[in-house]
Amino acid sequence: MSGLLTVRDAIRDFLRKYDEITTPLIRFVIALIVFNCVNSMYGYSGLFERGMVLFLLAVISALVSDIVVVLIAGAVMCVNAFSVSLEVGVLFLLMFILIYCMYMRMFPECSWILILVPVMYVLNLQYAAPLIVAIFVGITGAVPAAFGILLYYFSTYVKEVYDILNAAVVDEEFQAFTYIVKGITKNKEMIVAAIVFAIVIVITNTIHRLSFDYSWYVAIGVGAVCNIIFFIICGSMLDVSVGGGAVVMGSIVGALVALVIQVCKSVADYSKKESVQFEDDEYYYYVKAIPKLGMPAKNKNVKTITEKEETVAQEVRKRAPSHQESRTGTGRQRIQSEDRTRSSASYQAGRTSANRTNPVRANTGSGRTSAGRTSTASGRTGTVSGRTNINRSDINETDKE
Repeated sequence: MSGLLTVRDAIRDFLRKYDEITTPLIRFVIALIVFNCVNSMYGYSGLFERGMVLFLLAVISALVSDIVVVLIAGAVMCVNAFSVSLEVGVLFLLMFILIYCMYMRMFPECSWILILVPVMYVLNLQYAAPLIVAIFVGITGAVPAAFGILLYYFSTYVKEVYDILNAAVVDEEFQAFTYIVKGITKNKEMIVAAIVFAIVIVITNTIHRLSFDYSWYVAIGVGAVCNIIFFIICGSMLDVSVGGGAVVMGSIVGALVALVIQVCKSVADYSKKESVQFEDDEYYYYVKAIPKLGMPAKNKNVKTITEKEETVAQEVRKRAPSHQESRTGTGRQRIQSEDRTRSSASYQAGRTSANRTNPVRANTGSGRTSAGRTSTASGRTGTVSGRTNINRSDINETDKE
C-alpha cells in the first residue's frame, strides 16, 4: 500500500506543479474522446466527419468550463439530428432545452454526467457507469444519468429513422416525430437501465456516507453486487434480455475504476481511529477522527556524538569569543571613534573663533601649532601674544623720543 500511495502522491504533486499545462492537456484528450463518441452516435453531418473540426472543438473544450463542453456536444448532436430531417432536429432541440431547464441550469457542476453515460454506452461499459457516478457525484447523479440514457437511446432511434428515410421505398405516411416518441416511451430496456442506475447510485452512495470502518470499500462491493442482481431481476420482470456475462464484467470494471478513484481521493487508516465525546450548553458532540494514509516520511540520518567529540566541542566554544562579547567590543570601538571625532570638531571650532577675534595672534599661533602637538597649542599661542605686546610698547617709546 505504501508503494501505491507513493506513486499516487508523486503523480498528484506533478499534476499540481504543472497544473497550467497538465489540466488543459487532460481536458483536451477527454474532449477528443467525447466528440469522437458523439460523432459515432450522431454521424450524419459531413461537417463533423473532418478530423480538423473535432480537433478544434477539443481545443476549445480544453479552455472552457464543463457545462460549456456539454453545450458544445449538444450542439453537435443537434446539427446531426437536423441533417437527418427537420422533424428529428426539432424534436432533439426541444428535448435538449427541456433537459437544460430541468437540470443543467440548476446543477451545472454535474452536467458532465449527461455526456459520460452515452460515452460509456458507446464504449460498451454501460454497466460500470452507476458505480462511477455514485463515487464521483453521489445521489444527485441519478437524474443526469437518466438523461444520459435518454440521449443514447434517442440516437438509436435517429439511426433507424435515417435508414428508413434513405431506403429505396419510403412510406409517404411515415412521421419521424411519432416514430421516435413511441419508440422511446415503449423501450423497456431504457426503462430498466434508468431504474437500476438510480437504485445502485442511491445504495452505493448511502453506504459510502456511513461512518463504520471501511464503509467506502464496502459501498463499492455492495454496489457492484446490487448492479448485477437488479439488472438480472428487472430484466426478467420486464422481459428484457440482459447479458449476464456483460453485466458481471461491467460491474467488475466499474468496481475497479471506483476503487482507483477512491484511492486517489483519500485512504483512511482505520487502525488509528479516535473517538471523542463532549458537550456544551446546547448540544452533545460525538466526534470520530480517522487519519489519512499518505506518503511515508523520508528516512533521516541521525549521527551519534561521542563523549570525546562533545569535550572537543566545549573547548572550542570556550576559546571562541561569544557573540555578545564581539558586539560589546565593536560598540566600544565605535564610541571611542565618536569621542575622537567630537574633540577634533570642538578644537577646530575654537581655532576658528580665535582667528576671527585676533588675526595676528591667529596667524602666529597657527604656524606654531602646526609643528607641535595639540595639547601645547594654547600655551604657545599665549607666549606669542606676550611677545607681540612687548614689541608694540618698544615701538611706542621710540616714537615718543
